[in-house]
Amino acid sequence: MKDIERIIKQNRASFDNEEPQNDHFDQFREKLQLHHQRKSKWRWNTLIKVAATVAILMVAGLTTYQLRDFKPQHFSLGQVSPEYKEVENYFKTNINKQLDIIDQLTKSSDIQEQNRIKKDLAGMDQLYKQLEAELQINPKDERVIQAMIEHFQAKNNILNRIVKQLYLVNQQDIALADIINI
Repeated sequence: MKDIERIIKQNRASFDNEEPQNDHFDQFREKLQLHHQRKSKWRWNTLIKVAATVAILMVAGLTTYQLRDFKPQHFSLGQVSPEYKEVENYFKTNINKQLDIIDQLTKSSDIQEQNRIKKDLAGMDQLYKQLEAELQINPKDERVIQAMIEHFQAKNNILNRIVKQLYLVNQQDIALADIINI
């Protein structure tokens, strides 16, 4: 800054002698108008960007707020009636006991065999989820209720057979009578 001031003071006479061109003020006005037009355009452009960003954030926030409590309804057989709840609890208890025994019996077995059993059971669980979805749509449909009960029975029987087969293969210290009575 001091250098500029020094240069201006030293050359003061030459600054005062020269006159601007005749169209200098017209050029200056044009440049000033052009500058204001750019500045105004930039403001609108920025304002539109800010408004779009605010709109997107509001939509995202509203969507998040509305979906925060959204959980798919798990509609089970027990929600139809108390009697069906007892049936469901009975089969689920038996199935869980059998799954525990299968886990114990397969600890020393082949990993491929364990994975095959898990894959088959996952397929059965997927079928049951489809039945649950159907029950949610038609909670009074006896055919769906009967299909769910039959699914429980079939899964229970299959697990019982798997337990027996695994017991025979492994010849564990667990009494076969205990396994059969599950």
